[in-house]
Amino acid sequence: MANALEAASLVMIPSGYEDGTLGSLKPTDGSGDFTFSRGSNLSATRINEQGYIEKGYENTLLASNDWAQSDSQYEITGGEAGYDGTNDAWLVNKLAAAYFSKDALVLTGVMTISFYAKAGSLDRIFVFIGGEAARFDLTNGNAVKAGGAPIAQTIELVSGTTDWYRCSITINKSVTTNLLLKPQNSLNQDVVGTIYIQDAMLNQGLVAYPYIETTTAPVAGGILEDMPRLDWSGSCPSLLLEPSRTNLLTYSEYYNGWTQSGTTLTTNTTETLSPEGLYNASKLVGNGTTGVINSGIAKTGSVAISVYLKSVSGSVNVTFKDPYGGLANEVKSVTTEWQRFDFIGDNGASFAGFWIDDIPSSGIYMWGAQLEQDATYPTSYIPTYGVSQTRLKDVLDSNADLSNYFGNGQGTFYFEFADQPYKYLSSNETINLGLRDGDYQLGLVGRSTLQFFTFTNFPTINQFINNVTGGIAVARKYLLKWNGSEVRCYVNGEFQFEFSYSVDFQPNNFGRNGGGYDNTFGELFSQMLFFPTALSDSECIALTTI
Repeated sequence: MANALEAASLVMIPSGYEDGTLGSLKPTDGSGDFTFSRGSNLSATRINEQGYIEKGYENTLLASNDWAQSDSQYEITGGEAGYDGTNDAWLVNKLAAAYFSKDALVLTGVMTISFYAKAGSLDRIFVFIGGEAARFDLTNGNAVKAGGAPIAQTIELVSGTTDWYRCSITINKSVTTNLLLKPQNSLNQDVVGTIYIQDAMLNQGLVAYPYIETTTAPVAGGILEDMPRLDWSGSCPSLLLEPSRTNLLTYSEYYNGWTQSGTTLTTNTTETLSPEGLYNASKLVGNGTTGVINSGIAKTGSVAISVYLKSVSGSVNVTFKDPYGGLANEVKSVTTEWQRFDFIGDNGASFAGFWIDDIPSSGIYMWGAQLEQDATYPTSYIPTYGVSQTRLKDVLDSNADLSNYFGNGQGTFYFEFADQPYKYLSSNETINLGLRDGDYQLGLVGRSTLQFFTFTNFPTINQFINNVTGGIAVARKYLLKWNGSEVRCYVNGEFQFEFSYSVDFQPNNFGRNGGGYDNTFGELFSQMLFFPTALSDSECIALTTI
């Protein structure tokens, strides 16, 4: 492979990336980089290098560390030593029994409000937002509900400090309201005194995400809107490319709205980390016969249902009952490791449901439920916090005129997948290389249990690949080479086919969205190499051998 990388004119092995760009390892001047787009939301996820599901998130609280205000009942001054080694903290001097505030917070479903605080002469802080209240003890590190029905309230000592805490309250509201804060003494009395405060955040979800500074507009972190998803499901990163999908379940991690039948539910259990690596999974304890139901969800066409489950102890059997009103019950073994359970089908019903029965008295953990509309296979997790969410398709395109990376009328195109490509596809979804403004193109096509290369305006139309077993394509390494008179194909170290042609083929495009260059396949794309010459047969076999 080292010799191949040296000889290649363009090398794309997913590694360097930023929002909107996937870098090529060769050339190194950026001329061969690829542009990447998905759309205008943060609903995409990936498996990160630590093996956890990574999301996008956003701080929607504006001026997140500006606590200055004109109020005769408070003196709030900046420039104090903060939890993070800066002088960005604020001294809050309470002069009367009143609140200070951050105003006009826009709440949209399940959201978490957080801030950093340290005791001064006062060591309690009372928080009220949208009818929900919590109180935080800045000496002993305790958090309690103080009114209404917040989903959760947490306090965590900041690493590297002995006296700074991050305080969070999670609520489920859709309203514009103010965040009200009131320092108190250890007896919860409204007396005068001081505390320190810094860095507030408002994000969707059951937990506070890493703090992001804002000024006049929301700021996002994690998997951004047009961020290439380098997925670490295997030992090396691969580029995850998927079609657009919608999660119809409006609460994918918060299950209080689901019908409970003989079960008790604990949200944000601290007994185990979720597949996200956070304490935002739910614990369900049942009586061994009943469970939880989420039903009455309008849908059309086929659906794919999925959910992550983990047992509290040992291996237990859980029944997925009529997952969407037409399939036979399925009993699954849930172990002490997180597993994703998937169900696929279409019964023609107008409403879908989600039933999990036989939850044992020992309990199970649950996270990341999903119901995908018009789906014949499950895709990566799409989080929801009160409304359904749509992840737009991944589109990979080249910034360059790719004809610069092939010779005059000759070249070699190699690409490799980390997973079994096209194992689920049911339509003509392709990976194409061809002429941007012309008619000649070639591409790998998936169609249900078939897999083949297709050639447009060449002397041949389709060439099937003998690599389908039980309806699942098993090929992983593909190579096409042309020399001005013939095309030859190699897959997994074996020669597949050849044909003669006499057209002027100088491909200049890969993965363009539209015009037949639509990259919508749902697989892990791990390598792509361009060569300026038609490699020898022995080189082609060596390069594609698994």
